[in-house]
Amino acid sequence: MNRPKPVHQLVAELLQFFTENGVTTSASIAKATGINQSQIYRNLFSTPKRITKTHLHLCKFASIDPREATVDPRSSEILMEALASVWDGSEDHARRLAHLLFAHSLASVGK
Repeated sequence: MNRPKPVHQLVAELLQFFTENGVTTSASIAKATGINQSQIYRNLFSTPKRITKTHLHLCKFASIDPREATVDPRSSEILMEALASVWDGSEDHARRLAHLLFAHSLASVGK
């Protein structure tokens, strides 16, 4: 599942895009995108806490994907070898292993 990029990373990518295209102020970005200047300032030049519709509109304008790319887990030899060594081949065991992985993922979110 693709997760949204952290807001600070997304803002940095957007600012880089606009800087590379010679559009560096909130007023000039507003003019180029058709978004209200105060929204541009609030979403790019202050400290936004979450991704907003304005960010998504700017991403579309800049052709920036607001979500992190996912890596195919099958590309990890280590992961595939670990699963092969512990999985007994049954669907029930596959579900239990998946449950453990999801629980670990949820537990590590707060760290």
